[in-house]
Amino acid sequence: MHRLIDDFISLLRFRVGPLEQYQYPRWLPALLLTVLGLVASGGTAELGNDIAGRMGFMLLFTWLETLLFTQFMTIWLRLAKWQPTAPLFGLIVLCNSLQFFEPLTSWLPDDAALGADLALSLLTIALLVNSLAVVSGVGRIRVLLGVMLFAPVAMLTLAMSLQLSASLGWVSIPQDMLSSVSEATAPAADAPAEGGKSDL
Repeated sequence: MHRLIDDFISLLRFRVGPLEQYQYPRWLPALLLTVLGLVASGGTAELGNDIAGRMGFMLLFTWLETLLFTQFMTIWLRLAKWQPTAPLFGLIVLCNSLQFFEPLTSWLPDDAALGADLALSLLTIALLVNSLAVVSGVGRIRVLLGVMLFAPVAMLTLAMSLQLSASLGWVSIPQDMLSSVSEATAPAADAPAEGGKSDL
């Protein structure tokens, strides 16, 4: 655990070691990611009063998003001729550890909280881009482009996680969010129907 904390502090100082340095026992990044999901569930009060359900939703989304992002960036960096020597999972989870501080922003006035959340998000992206660029040797602009290209996948993952959690009775989706969720999942739902009209 001390090694994990030391590595995180080094990342905050934009000091990145070789990828092998971030290969921890499997249970450690898994535990860290699970705790991050539980912490993030504290900011989902608008999804209903079922605390256990909200925790389940955020665990589902956090795990799905992280696994998909890890796979996506691995493929993206390999397209840039990077030859992976170890998985990116531990490093990516560590870069996302700034989420621990997000609940603290709720103590601030609304405008200040919004600014603090934005700053944390930008810093997380900066850590990811810098860390992935250093361990892979791929240019930062290309890495940033990969992170940006993943954004629609993240939004779709969020929408699908919300719909699944709502169908299981874990959360209640507010009306103002319902239309956004429907719009995000509509292309995926319509794709098979459109494909069925093809003459091929």
